[in-house]
Amino acid sequence: MPPLPAPGRVALFLDIDGTLLDFAARPDAVVVDPALPPLLRRLRERLDHALALVSGRPLEQIDALFGWRGPAAGLHGAELRHASGRVERHIGDRAHIARLMREARRLTATLPGVFVEDKRDAFALHFRNAPDFADAVQYVATELARDAGGDYEMLPGHAVFEIKPRGANKGRALDALMREAPFAGRVPWVIGDDVTDEHAFAAAIAHGGAAIRVGALRQTQARFALETPRAVRDWLAAFVMQPSPAEDTS
Repeated sequence: MPPLPAPGRVALFLDIDGTLLDFAARPDAVVVDPALPPLLRRLRERLDHALALVSGRPLEQIDALFGWRGPAAGLHGAELRHASGRVERHIGDRAHIARLMREARRLTATLPGVFVEDKRDAFALHFRNAPDFADAVQYVATELARDAGGDYEMLPGHAVFEIKPRGANKGRALDALMREAPFAGRVPWVIGDDVTDEHAFAAAIAHGGAAIRVGALRQTQARFALETPRAVRDWLAAFVMQPSPAEDTS
């Protein structure tokens, strides 16, 4: 179990799917606990705004889920919104990506339960509802990544393979945010559930921070663990409610 760090010293970087939210059959079917958006607002205030959401989802989806307008990394870091509101985006060949998505849908049309998620500058092949087709989906994704060219790469995750801009990852996004206010001078803590979060785990540890893995036991750099998104939300609520040094009379 992770301890509760002092709010005045840390910056938090939170993954979304499988971490803040339970997985659903499709990404657009996730259910947001009504208490979560206000909890994120309180967290941000308690951390003097040193809170970022880091996800494989596009920024527009992150904002829509939580009414979020703060620092965030979308598409595993291919989109980055700074605390100032400035947004950096990988500008790729969207027509090329659209052609590849059409090909992905054609190649997976005979695999019931497999679907392709359009992320505009990236796309994902999901097989959560069809685990028996994991090898077939991996083969298709590998071929599509090869056809995508050197600017793109395949990223495996929980029951998904993504074709995304090469070199973009959550660790680089964390490094970029840690160089500027309100993150600079703080210690980063990252919470994530997937192998796609390991880059952020490594970056946080390199900055002297900590990583918290969510879910089933697996090989990871994280020292701490929480079992479920519900446990994550409870831990974040306890973090918000802990007394400041001035309030602590124990």
